[in-house]
Amino acid sequence: MSKENSINQGMTVLDVVHRFPSTEEVFRSYDQKAGVCVLCEALFETLEGFAGRFGIDLDELLNRLEKSPPGKST
Repeated sequence: MSKENSINQGMTVLDVVHRFPSTEEVFRSYDQKAGVCVLCEALFETLEGFAGRFGIDLDELLNRLEKSPPGKST
């Protein structure tokens, strides 16, 4: 992703999913670890807050989101 399209720890989950719909799959992959539907319970949390709340490695999360293919998820 280019710099203007990059994902950063200060963005909310909603910001990321809205701008990059394919990241929805990445967030869903954390549902079991979080013990909740991430897209239901953490939409308004920053990525940093989400990672801290659910014990997720922030760097790993950011890397996975950045590697998510552009465009709509199916």
